[in-house]
Amino acid sequence: MIRESEKPVFIIVGRVWKEKDAPETTVNIMLAEADDDAAVREALNALSERGYHEAEFDQIGTLTEEPIDEPFLSAFQGANEGEIAIIEFGDQETAAINEPESRRDGRFVDDDDPDYDPFAALKDWKPDG
Repeated sequence: MIRESEKPVFIIVGRVWKEKDAPETTVNIMLAEADDDAAVREALNALSERGYHEAEFDQIGTLTEEPIDEPFLSAFQGANEGEIAIIEFGDQETAAINEPESRRDGRFVDDDDPDYDPFAALKDWKPDG
């Protein structure tokens, strides 16, 4: 659970492209920031630093409880420690938590699994305001 004194952990759902005409990759980004404007700005900076050419964000919200499932749990914990976690959803070769090597644990998301729900972490999401 998030303590009142901490910055909220935002989750941003969107799509990114490494190159102009490259296929899109779906991402979830988790980071702790003071407000949603700062969260979007920092998420875009992190994507740019990691070599993404373009990004489109579809949803933003705050997490009110710690996720149960990986890779969301590790991303949430990293966000609470000041990191920006980028979770890529794609083929098994590239899907991973895009964090510093010290936090990367080699877990992959299998979005070809018919029971996989990429939005499970958002089940209790409520818009701000």
